[in-house]
Amino acid sequence: MVVTKFRKLFQVLGGGVFLWVLYDFANSFLSAALEGLYFSQWVVIDNKFPDIWYGGTFAAATLLLLITAPFLGAWSDTHGKKMPFLKVSTIAIIIFGVILGIVSNSFLPATTKVIFALVVFFFIQYFYQASLTFYNPLLDQLSSAKTRGLISGIGQLANNLGFVVATGVFLLLVKSNFVLFGQSGRNQVFLPATILFGLLALPMLIKFKERSVNQQISTSNFKTVFSQTLKGIRQLFTQQKNVGIFLVAFMLISDAVLTANLFFAIFMEQVYHIPDTQKFVLLTLMSVITIPSCYFFGWLGDKLGLKRILIVSCVILIISFLLISLSTSSGLLYLLMLFVGLGWGGYYATARALLVNISPAKQLGEYFGFYSTFQKFASIIGPLTWGGITLMLTNYGIVRYRIAIIALVVLMIAGTALLTRVKEERA
Repeated sequence: MVVTKFRKLFQVLGGGVFLWVLYDFANSFLSAALEGLYFSQWVVIDNKFPDIWYGGTFAAATLLLLITAPFLGAWSDTHGKKMPFLKVSTIAIIIFGVILGIVSNSFLPATTKVIFALVVFFFIQYFYQASLTFYNPLLDQLSSAKTRGLISGIGQLANNLGFVVATGVFLLLVKSNFVLFGQSGRNQVFLPATILFGLLALPMLIKFKERSVNQQISTSNFKTVFSQTLKGIRQLFTQQKNVGIFLVAFMLISDAVLTANLFFAIFMEQVYHIPDTQKFVLLTLMSVITIPSCYFFGWLGDKLGLKRILIVSCVILIISFLLISLSTSSGLLYLLMLFVGLGWGGYYATARALLVNISPAKQLGEYFGFYSTFQKFASIIGPLTWGGITLMLTNYGIVRYRIAIIALVVLMIAGTALLTRVKEERA
């Protein structure tokens, strides 16, 4: 049985799937540096800026994506290919990543340096999230209805594995006082993260062979694409209400998940006062469960229904986050992070696979544009909510961080309730 499972796994990873999964692995190096233990703490802990500066910059980049993602997705649909758009986005990420590495290691005054770095971070986040608008729809070409959850799960598995590897490597660099140039500290990881992302993403950009779709309308001009985008938005809330309900639910749940990811290191520092090494251990424990759960929940979703498994994943996350907000025991925290990993892996593995199943087949790029838009709209609400709560309740010490987590739990409950109304059928 085990041999058969592994044989099937290697068959699935053949051809373009491996390149697609490798790109997901590459993404994690950026996430580890910019959304993990390093950039957020460099801004808030090392340079004493309020949480709202970090969260607000992320929200601003998200707002721009919110406006442009549906158009970009529809534009890629009219051209029949996603890879040209993915290549441009990836190159932009690398350019701004190199600039961030140089600025953060410069000898500019601290305040000027951080503000400049946040501006560059704005562009990195925009192009990083925009790239997913073109990357995710390629899942449809690489899978069938029977394997979509599995392949999506493998991609998420690779992303989480990469996050652990990257966080560990960067931790060693910081702890060894590694200096590429400039001053030692968390800022030293930004340039290596960019370089590793570029190297690992390169095979996908060079070797991936994409099938063309709808090439006959590839000459559509800006006005035509913009008109089609507006039409798609109207359809989302009229003819495609099922997808609309899913996206609203996805937005509310992602609000909690993405915000928790952004502020994880700061929460652990402020509430539990633990060093980066212990934070890394917690992230590793979470990923030990997340990595196999991506594969397992993806496979289980193909067997029992993606919607059902997605809801189960959300319930696990709700209970785990609620207990984390109330816990005072660092020992219990280790156990709870294991359950967060279980729900986290299942949530992302099944969510994008379910969207592929219920969206119009010829408009996947456009609908993944909506997917990115709704996900990122959550990334506006969440960081601003967190930053607002922690700023307004400054006099309440660590209690403000517990209240911020509870606010995220409320949003997740609302989103999961909406998910129960989604019909698992293709429009």
